[in-house]
Parts: sequence; structure tokens; C-alpha cells
Amino acid sequence: MITLDFTINNPYSKKFRNLWNKFYGTPFKNKFVELEVYRDSTIVVFSTRWTCCKDHAGLNIVVGLFGFCVHFNFYDNRHWNYTFNKWE
Repeated sequence: MITLDFTINNPYSKKFRNLWNKFYGTPFKNKFVELEVYRDSTIVVFSTRWTCCKDHAGLNIVVGLFGFCVHFNFYDNRHWNYTFNKWE
């Protein structure tokens, strides 16, 4: 997993509200795109995360300012098989 994250939170707020979300299929087998807009307690957020070899692995990007955040997720909908590891 590779993560790059910069977040400044408002410590006096615990709010979270989903404003809009939608997911889309892709031409690739088992791959999906999810877009989401939500409101939370962050003042500034920029986060990227790339994962592999785990459940719903893929690319996550979150950008937000003054509590309004946009989240992009390109992921594999399968669950990782922990009993079979092709890398061993």
C-alpha cells in the first residue's frame, strides 16, 4: 500500500453527511469507479492511496476544503484470497 495524506481536521466537529454518490462499471472485468461528495469535519484534506493484495484493492483519491470533500475510488470488487498467495 502506498499512501500520501495531508489533513487538517476541525477538532470541535463530528459531522458527516453524504451529499451525493454514484458508481459506474468499467470495460475491465471486476473493476468499478465510485464518485462521492460528502461533508465532514476536515478543513483541508488531500489524500491518495493505492492498494493491492487486499479486499477491494485500487486507487482512492480524496480532495476537500472547508468540510466539502470529493472522493474518487477505482477498485476491484473482489475479496482477496488469503489462503492462496501467488507471490510466495
